[in-house]
Amino acid sequence: MGEFFGSIYCWFEDFFGLELAEYMWGASSPLSQNNSFIGIGFTMFGISLAVVLIYYYAVNHPRLTNWWGWLIFLGANAVVNFIVGWQWVLKDNYDNKMVGIDPSTNLQVPLNIGESEILCFGVSNMILSILAFIIFSFIFKWWSSNCSRAPF
Repeated sequence: MGEFFGSIYCWFEDFFGLELAEYMWGASSPLSQNNSFIGIGFTMFGISLAVVLIYYYAVNHPRLTNWWGWLIFLGANAVVNFIVGWQWVLKDNYDNKMVGIDPSTNLQVPLNIGESEILCFGVSNMILSILAFIIFSFIFKWWSSNCSRAPF
């Protein structure tokens, strides 16, 4: 699953930076040897699926059976996933896990990853969650009693 999520997130590696992508793969830091894309990807899919199921089956209100009702839940999903992706990576930055080994001195040096790259990763997670929300909507909308026609 790490290869799956990593390849999806790396569609945006030019946006959030190659160095952050290598860190997320677990390749550039001795303090983080695991693939971080797995946890973030499963969390993003889980949140998107939960919001879709809440919209189509828990809320399932006739007033929300149009495009703007669906768009409200899409926006909520996007905001939550932006915050999750941004804070997940920012926590590693604040915990000083984003370090590499200088080959000439064998000392730990901080990776060249700034807060703007971390913010861009949150935006990337948000965009992927919007895509996941749309896909999950087309899968699960058919069995909803009121909202089966939303968004189209």
